[in-house]
Amino acid sequence: MRPDRFGAVLIVMLLVGLVVPVSAAVYFSSSALGIITKGDTFTISGTGAVNGSIRIWIIGRDHFESLTTAPDRHGNFSINIKPTTTEKYSSGRYVVLFQDPGPGGALEIEPGTEVNGNPAIMNRGKIIARLGSRQDLGENIPTIVQELFAGAAIPGVNDIFQPAYFFIEEPAVNVDGLIPASGSRLPDFITGDRILFSGTTNVGTSDFLRGEIYNIDTNEKTTTKIVPVSPGKDMNTWSYEIKSPGLPPGNYNLTVIWTPSNTTGKGGFAVRNPLPPASAPVIPAGEKPQAADNLTFLVLIGSTLLVLAIVLYATGRK
Repeated sequence: MRPDRFGAVLIVMLLVGLVVPVSAAVYFSSSALGIITKGDTFTISGTGAVNGSIRIWIIGRDHFESLTTAPDRHGNFSINIKPTTTEKYSSGRYVVLFQDPGPGGALEIEPGTEVNGNPAIMNRGKIIARLGSRQDLGENIPTIVQELFAGAAIPGVNDIFQPAYFFIEEPAVNVDGLIPASGSRLPDFITGDRILFSGTTNVGTSDFLRGEIYNIDTNEKTTTKIVPVSPGKDMNTWSYEIKSPGLPPGNYNLTVIWTPSNTTGKGGFAVRNPLPPASAPVIPAGEKPQAADNLTFLVLIGSTLLVLAIVLYATGRK
C-alpha cells in the first residue's frame, strides 16, 4: 500500500472509530497468552453482536480461512476451532479478525480467490486486494490487516474489524530444576521426604498431562498421576507432588506427557538414604583426648608464668 493511501486510511479509520462504535465484545480462549498450541482447542466468543451474522478470519502462514456464525437473539456467539483443525496449522504468527457487519447488517468485505488460486479480499464480489501466494501470508500479516481496514473504510461499507494476534506453536512440556549440562538430570531427593516436581507448558488449562515415574533399577512403573495445567504469567504451569514418605531409595525417571501429541518432558533423579548423624571420635584406651592434652599444657605454662611473676615482685621489694 502506498504511504499516502495508508495515511488516508488511518485517518478514515480513526474517524470511523469515533462515529461507529464496535458493537460486540470479543473473547479468545487460547492455549496460553498469545499462543495457540497445535492440537489444542481454540475458542472465539463474544457478546453484543446485534447487527447480524459475524465473520471470523484466520490468517497465517499458508493459511487463509473464514468462518461465519449467527449470534443468538441476545447477541452472543461462540466458535470452537477443533484440535483436529489446529494441529494442521503451520507454526508462526497468525491474525484472527472479528468482522461485524455494522448497522447495515450485511458482511460486505469477504474473502475471495483469484483464478490462479491465490487468496484475495473482495467487496461485494469485486476484488479489492490481491494477497499473493498462500506461502507468503504469514510474512504479510500487517499488510493484510491494513487492506481489510482499507476495505472497511470504503464509502458505503459498514463493516467493523477487530484483530488479535497469536503464535501457533508446537506443544511443549518443560521440567523445572534440571541441572545445566546434565542431560535432563534433576537433583537428588531424600527418602522419607515429600517430593515436588514442577514445570511449564504451552498446552491449555483445560487440558491434563500424565505424570509417570519409573524405577530404573527394577524397570517398573512406580506411580502414575493425572497432572492439571494451571495458568501462568507467560507460560502455563504444572506440578506433580509425591507426599511424604516420598519414594524408597533408588534411581528413577520422571516423564510428564501430553498424550494428544505424545509430547513429553523428562528428568532423571535419585532418591538417597539420609546421611547418618555425625558421631564423636573414638579415643583408644589409655590415650588422653587431644583437647585434654592441650589444656594441661596451657595450665602448666600459666602456672610457670605466675611463679615467675611472684619471684620478680619479691626481689623488687628487697
